[in-house]
Amino acid sequence: MRGVVGSKAIAAACAVTLGLAAPVLAQEEAPLIMIPSFTAPSEAAPAAPAEEGADVIPAETFSAIERTRLHATAAPEQPKPKTAIAPLLSRSAGANPGSLVRLQGESPVAEFSIYLPEDAMPGQLRIAHMSGVDVLPERSKMQILLNGTLVGEGDLGNFDPDAVDLFDVPEDLWQSGRNDITVQMEQVHRLFCGPEAAFDLWTDIDMARSGAVLDDQPLVPGPIDFLAALAHDEGIGLSIALRDPESLAAGAQPLLDELARRLTDLLGGRVLTYDEDVAYDPAPASDTAAAQRMARITLLPSSDAPSATFRRGGDGARVLALSVPRDGVAAAAAGGFLDGVFVEVAGFAPPEEVNLAQSGIDPRTHMMVGVPVTLESLGMPTTRTTSHYFRRDQIFTLPRDWLVLTAQKAMLHLDYVYDSNLPKESVLLIRINGETIRMLPLYGEGGQLIEQFPIKFYANLLKEGPNLIQFEALVPGQPEDAACPVGQFPKLEIRGSSTLTVPTSPKLRLTDLRLPIYALRSDAVTLNGDAGSFSPADRMTLVATLGPPMPRGSTMTALTLDRIGELPLGDYTISRSDIANVLTRAEPVPQQDLPASGEPIRELPVDLFGPIEPQPRESALGGGLVGIANGVLGAAFGSSVERMSEQIDIMARKINPDAGAEAEVWLSEQTGKAVLAHLDASDPRAIHLVLGPDTELTEVAAAIANARRSIGGPQGQISVLGHDGAWNNWRDADRLPKLVEPLTIGNIRQVAGNYASWSPLAFTALVFGVSLVFAMVALRLVILTRGDKQS
Repeated sequence: MRGVVGSKAIAAACAVTLGLAAPVLAQEEAPLIMIPSFTAPSEAAPAAPAEEGADVIPAETFSAIERTRLHATAAPEQPKPKTAIAPLLSRSAGANPGSLVRLQGESPVAEFSIYLPEDAMPGQLRIAHMSGVDVLPERSKMQILLNGTLVGEGDLGNFDPDAVDLFDVPEDLWQSGRNDITVQMEQVHRLFCGPEAAFDLWTDIDMARSGAVLDDQPLVPGPIDFLAALAHDEGIGLSIALRDPESLAAGAQPLLDELARRLTDLLGGRVLTYDEDVAYDPAPASDTAAAQRMARITLLPSSDAPSATFRRGGDGARVLALSVPRDGVAAAAAGGFLDGVFVEVAGFAPPEEVNLAQSGIDPRTHMMVGVPVTLESLGMPTTRTTSHYFRRDQIFTLPRDWLVLTAQKAMLHLDYVYDSNLPKESVLLIRINGETIRMLPLYGEGGQLIEQFPIKFYANLLKEGPNLIQFEALVPGQPEDAACPVGQFPKLEIRGSSTLTVPTSPKLRLTDLRLPIYALRSDAVTLNGDAGSFSPADRMTLVATLGPPMPRGSTMTALTLDRIGELPLGDYTISRSDIANVLTRAEPVPQQDLPASGEPIRELPVDLFGPIEPQPRESALGGGLVGIANGVLGAAFGSSVERMSEQIDIMARKINPDAGAEAEVWLSEQTGKAVLAHLDASDPRAIHLVLGPDTELTEVAAAIANARRSIGGPQGQISVLGHDGAWNNWRDADRLPKLVEPLTIGNIRQVAGNYASWSPLAFTALVFGVSLVFAMVALRLVILTRGDKQS
């Protein structure tokens, strides 16, 4: 689409060099942006890694280049922005994504929250951001909305990691507790225009250094102040301190479990982590207030009923002091008690955010099968884009007993409209779980609504549980070798009235990791068979990560590497040492290509010098027989004994595959931090986890919780958590689906079809065997009747 990549890179470098040649310091080289595969399923795009040591270098070091950019709506110039802030908190449910959030593309949008203490009404909003070198500053802008009201606009294209933007905010817009921040960006490439150029556009927002600037922090003890302190610690990546000087946590565990769940709810699905705080030392010295821990939970003994007070510690932390009796707190009373403690902040989090955090599945995405369901009812309203590259992902969730392996069709009826002036190369790609099912040209019928356009696809692309439908549009630039023209216009609109219809299926299940992962809750996790081996802080982290107990949930037994002998293998012949090797094998280091030197050496044939080891000589008789057989087979079939033997082995493996051998081969290629296994089919709800030598259970629990918000989580019989945070899965293709409803005249055709599709060879053999039995019965009847006639 664009010209030669190398020439463009040189042109971009020249443009940046000319623009930045006057200052005294050389600009750091911008990091490379990897373009994602156009066939890869969305997995809830991974967050950008946190920038290490963003605040450790003194500001005086950069006095020559330090700047604070102000706008027409900005505050009067100040020598340096204040460091006491209430930081931004990502609105994405799940574990902390790190301090940096990357906004990529031409028109990205990000949503955040800020939690303010009561009576702490700041006057300014601070945004710390840095853009890639391809962003054109003169035409790239961002808009900041606070609680739905526009509070300022700023320029993008900042290359200084220490620069910030300050925006004046009317005092009446701030509110105690939760404030919603929306950042909308328009990014323009300085040299090119089109889908590929859109991938080069990015801006990072540092959440730990962005937020509401606090002139002071008045103490109004109460749940709002405590919640603001929790959000502060979570926003800068700190765990929440749990202090238990009197060892009361064991009896208060039901109360702490409910507290962990409640705090996750109040922060809109943000998963908090907890840590033991046994020392009374003051907070460590720091150059900024933002680096200090601001929230703490303290357990105190009580001779009466449990009670709660909000205090301020000697180190300035907001403290929730829970007074609990030594004989413990009943689980039934914990919920009502905390209702009274947090009554002032009960409505801070929307219910859909809470449900998503606790179950991993947004309840709005559940869809009925057999009937048309609108995309809007699944959570995708009418969507319009002005970008040259556009992608919209939408999860929809099928029933847990749904399984179609046949060639049945599902149907998407699409309502869409596109502009009449788009280039002829413009296309709209539609994917199901990463597989492209249709490519629609975006020319020829522009300017008019296309209603209920039928798109059929194989239903066997779908799975029980969450599935993904993607809409991806690519619109070339006009022209491609210059910055996009001023004045963007709507290019494509996909209507929420579009419908998706999935066929019904008999109730069939494939037992593997996929569904038990979604049904896993904190109360069903044990470490080396002991549910009481977790510290109180780790137990609270598991509750926040995996959610509260649920009826008929799954169970997970975590094993340390020295206890891997307790891992059940079921009917598989897999060696436990092969699983252990996955966790102890060194992470592979990618090899660097050797520099080219003249004409490249082509690959040599494998048998250039023949076998190195001497081969045993065959006996004269054996060699003669093999030679005769080779001559006969060669004349008759164009084959040989060795070739025929290979074909027989291949057919034998297809008829009766050795799943254990396949798994061992797969495991030999894996390396990771933890291994999930579901090898014993006798208990479909039981899964096992083997931890690597330096892997914490809470770390894996967070990875599991994040994975069940996407389609890329653990599935199959073995799943390895790689060092890159991705799950790699092995599925036993020979595992038989299980029918969980009675076989009737109404469903026998669908059931037979699913089993035939699961293993055509086995089904054919079964039909042949049944036919052979009937043929033998018929032959017997013929013989008997002929004997009677002869007599």
